[in-house]
Amino acid sequence: MKLPGFSLPALPALVFALGVSCAHAAPAPYRIGYLVDASGSEQQTIKPSLDGLNLYIAQLNRAGGVNGRPVEIVVRDTRSDLQQSLDAVVSLAHDGVSGIAGMGMSSTHGPVYAAAQRAGLPVIAAFPATTPVVLPPAKPNAYGVGLAFNVTAVVAGHLARKVSPTGKRLVCVGFESAGSMLACSTLGKVARAEGFTDVETLTVPVGHHDFRAIVERIRASSPDVVTDCLGRAQVAALLPALTHSDYHGIFLSMDSAIGDDVLRDATPAGSGTTVYSYSRYVSGGDGSGPQVDAYRRAVAAANFPQPTSSLAAGWVMGMVLGDALRRCPGDCTRQQFNAALDSVDVDTGGLTAERVRFTPTDHYGPSAYRLYRYDAVARRFSSVGDWTRIGSDGRLAQ
Repeated sequence: MKLPGFSLPALPALVFALGVSCAHAAPAPYRIGYLVDASGSEQQTIKPSLDGLNLYIAQLNRAGGVNGRPVEIVVRDTRSDLQQSLDAVVSLAHDGVSGIAGMGMSSTHGPVYAAAQRAGLPVIAAFPATTPVVLPPAKPNAYGVGLAFNVTAVVAGHLARKVSPTGKRLVCVGFESAGSMLACSTLGKVARAEGFTDVETLTVPVGHHDFRAIVERIRASSPDVVTDCLGRAQVAALLPALTHSDYHGIFLSMDSAIGDDVLRDATPAGSGTTVYSYSRYVSGGDGSGPQVDAYRRAVAAANFPQPTSSLAAGWVMGMVLGDALRRCPGDCTRQQFNAALDSVDVDTGGLTAERVRFTPTDHYGPSAYRLYRYDAVARRFSSVGDWTRIGSDGRLAQ
């Protein structure tokens, strides 16, 4: 029997064509949300870690993705604004992402974690900073791979003594924000325990750029060490004013995406200020290992000016997300992704000295920091000593 307009011999070909089409349908991607300040006051500090993540995810997808599926990063620009950050959580939950990475200013972190918790979405805070919510005892859906301020500040207090063995006076310059205030407070306690007797905190509003009054106060008190908990743009304004003054002490910079170039450009040869930097991830040409090599090739291919600790941190975030997704069954729902994150164990291949390890009771894990000293004549940084290792409980490794 012949059907009108359709001959029987065509049916096998049609069935075959449909079969080929189905067989070659692209697998659905894993979708991870990402909150970033891409156009606000702190974009120079916060966006580079997203750039590093994108480099890793592009390489990962070229190699076939994870479990045969591509990984898609769904970005929301929050401008480090609280309401925009909260709106982004709602939007990403509606879009069906398995989890959220990134974050903006530390002042947004607590509310964002709370909103994500209500939506059942795990959040992994990136570089440069995370608040104590990620530290033990573990909270549901809250993870971090950046700088937990009251862990990093313990390291800073210890390094302040290392760079100034007999120093007595220390100043911490920070934002009028919860994270910076916590960092300077913790740093001050550790510095006193290390033998500093006069510790002062000077604060500026977020987005502040005129540091003449701060430098005058530093000059008046003449501390042995000046430390900071600021963004890239603020250090780029503070440090030139300090190094061109008659301050003859030490500037110890927390590399929260500040970058070697900012410190290098702000420190003239002959300055009386000695500049140090410390970072959780390798900076510039430091470090060696398979992931360091792969990361540097990707940075060069993307025409970034140079490798930085914040780009390296973004690459590590990609490794963490990839490791969790490999452990995630089926469609990797937000509940399954949260369970997978509890078992993350990543060898960073030289990008830092500690593995990134999460457990059901610890969503931050051990970390390590490298100290660098700037030579203003040779115009380069050199590492000083070995890595300083610290647990998520804030205790330095012996």
